[in-house]
Amino acid sequence: MRKAIVTGGAGGIGGAVTAALVKAGYEVVVTYHEGRERAEASGVTAHRFDLGDPDAAAELFARTGPVDVLVHNAVVWPHRGPDWRHSVRANVEGTLALVDTYLPGMTAAGWGRVVLVSSGLVRGGMPGRHTYGAAKGALHGIARNLAWDGGPSGVTVNVVVPGLIATARLDGVTGAFAEAVADVAAHTPLRRLATPEEVAAAVVFFASEAASGITGQELFVDGGKD
Repeated sequence: MRKAIVTGGAGGIGGAVTAALVKAGYEVVVTYHEGRERAEASGVTAHRFDLGDPDAAAELFARTGPVDVLVHNAVVWPHRGPDWRHSVRANVEGTLALVDTYLPGMTAAGWGRVVLVSSGLVRGGMPGRHTYGAAKGALHGIARNLAWDGGPSGVTVNVVVPGLIATARLDGVTGAFAEAVADVAAHTPLRRLATPEEVAAAVVFFASEAASGITGQELFVDGGKD
């Protein structure tokens, strides 16, 4: 049985990814920063993980050991205030620490999958989100270059790029925000938002044998918007 770890595996997208990997037959470990009860309710092993802690990746590896699949979905949300430098550094440096910690085990085994979850804002943009865009944009550069490091050993590295996704947090929104959500849906070929399960399906594909010839690539799951 292949073993997978999903960082941020208890939220809307992360929870769907976790469920899809379990259904596909993987042994799954998830991480959470907050929301321990929700993480443990997923029925898989859950560990607290702070992406901004420089020692967190090594501590997590000590608990999990090597894995076959690393799905990195966790994010430290950037803010406009004085903490924006910390959050951007946490996302970029935390991601690098994570992949550098788990990649050697994959290359030694001669097989592995790294799937980084980005955001459609990297391409589409949004006012006031430039720090978030910077943090997520770094994932694309990491994946493209890391593909060269892992490729000779049978390790692929790809990026799943969700657009605005119909997660539970959008249920019941009203006013200008609801209008903005409806506008996004109206300007996609599918005329709707993609679901967390559809994002999860893309992740499971990249984690599978079927994607063995694909690395360093991006897959947008946004109803065709981009």
